[in-house]
Amino acid sequence: MECTKCKKRLELSLFSYKNFEDKIYYLHCDNCREKINNDNKKIYDNITYLYVKNNNVILCKCGKRYIAFRNYHITRHENSKYHKENINS
Repeated sequence: MECTKCKKRLELSLFSYKNFEDKIYYLHCDNCREKINNDNKKIYDNITYLYVKNNNVILCKCGKRYIAFRNYHITRHENSKYHKENINS
């Protein structure tokens, strides 16, 4: 059977059942599924996300506080109706 993740032809014994009663196999081999479901990676990604989220807080002159992950977020805020109304007054 061919793994849809690593694109290798492997023996059927390297795949596990998705539904044991109906004999339905997962499309990814057990090795690829283990890499995908690696809890350490999920925890690391979550910690990285929270770090960026806490360090990218911007307090604008208009009084709005927001998080900018990219320059797009800053541009979007500067073009918003709220920002334009409060900066001009």
